Amino acid sequence: MQPVVSILLSIAIASIDAFTFALFFERFLGRKYGSGRLYFIVYFLYLALNVCLSMLYMEVIAAFSVISCFGISYSLYSGTRTQRIFCGGLLTAYLFVSEIATMLALSFFFEYALVDVASNALVFYAGAFVSKTVAIGIAVFISSNRLKPLTPVPHYYHMLLLAITYICVGLSYAVFFFVNQSDAPATAIHVLSELAVFVLSILVYFVFENFQKYAEQETYTTVLIQQLSHDERRFRLIDSQISEIRGLKHDLTNHLMCIRRLSNDQQFENLSDYLDEYLPKAEDVVTKLYTGIPGLDSVLSEKTAIAEYGNIRVDINIEVPLEFSFSPVHLNIILGNALDNAIEACNKLPNHHNRYISLDMKTDCDWLDIRMVNSSLPVKIVPGGLPLTDKADKAHHGMGLSIINQLVCRNDGAMLCRIEDEEFVLLVRIKCGLGGGAL
Repeated sequence: MQPVVSILLSIAIASIDAFTFALFFERFLGRKYGSGRLYFIVYFLYLALNVCLSMLYMEVIAAFSVISCFGISYSLYSGTRTQRIFCGGLLTAYLFVSEIATMLALSFFFEYALVDVASNALVFYAGAFVSKTVAIGIAVFISSNRLKPLTPVPHYYHMLLLAITYICVGLSYAVFFFVNQSDAPATAIHVLSELAVFVLSILVYFVFENFQKYAEQETYTTVLIQQLSHDERRFRLIDSQISEIRGLKHDLTNHLMCIRRLSNDQQFENLSDYLDEYLPKAEDVVTKLYTGIPGLDSVLSEKTAIAEYGNIRVDINIEVPLEFSFSPVHLNIILGNALDNAIEACNKLPNHHNRYISLDMKTDCDWLDIRMVNSSLPVKIVPGGLPLTDKADKAHHGMGLSIINQLVCRNDGAMLCRIEDEEFVLLVRIKCGLGGGAL
């Protein structure tokens, strides 16, 4: 085969590989960095090195593909460490199994021994092209419905499924080794055995997808429980405020008579002291108006009161329309969990430390932007992901930000966490429809 043709075929095969990596990882994990140029450069370097190695050291191509797949998944895409390893391992497994299945099929149909398939340049490149096409077909098939980031599931689920997938790879290699040792073409039994292993490796993904659905349902259930809890606390707060308002109304006549007597006697200093004692009691029973949206104002008032009780300074600046189409239930849950997380972080600081929470919320065209900053001890954040909880029971803690992330993704939004100068910064952008006048 002409060298130019070999180079062109190598470029085509490497391009399919790079496209498969990009499609699979972006749909399952999402990009860690915003610069598209970075991804273009990395994939271009992968393509160039792949072509060079295929021309000079063909025997190391498989190892290079594996290392590149894991490296790209781990370093360029978001998600937890386990998720990135799992996705890299899953894709390399599918690449291996599809390549071996293609080699056995070519050996069976053309009645070549596997050694002859590898030594015949035309058959080898045709097989490589077919196997890469099959691999990209698998990537498209299993990721066709995966257009949002993975839901966090226990790490051992990922590792167990990855182990099962590589058992399939081992079985695939066992069939390949047996046929190669026989120095004869593959038979129909060999091809069917390989296809069975191939199908089994694909089924592993659907088991994984069921785990994902279970995790998403569990998150949704947690959201509903939190909303019920918020509603229960809000109604108790309203009931308490009604009782206090009744008490104020009952005592109002007595207070007015006392104020009138102090005024008539020109005891202005005593009058001032009396009002200073009375007015805070009246103000405490009135929910502060931050947005004009009753449910949201109730959540903000409740969380602000909890924070101020813990000597945490709270600054709230909200400029939103009186009406927009984003679910108020979801917004209450997002802000409630974000404030709970901020209050918990501030409570871990020493009493003399400057504890504060700053919440800014505004609209930008059809987007709702939320920025929350709170003082915090140093925390470890998974690149492009969420902070790691420092509690022993990780399965039932660290859920607040995960729930926020799920709701944001469900509403075509984005969320980012970062640490800046002893401050934890949470940025949320959510798609919303605007209506009504701004506050």
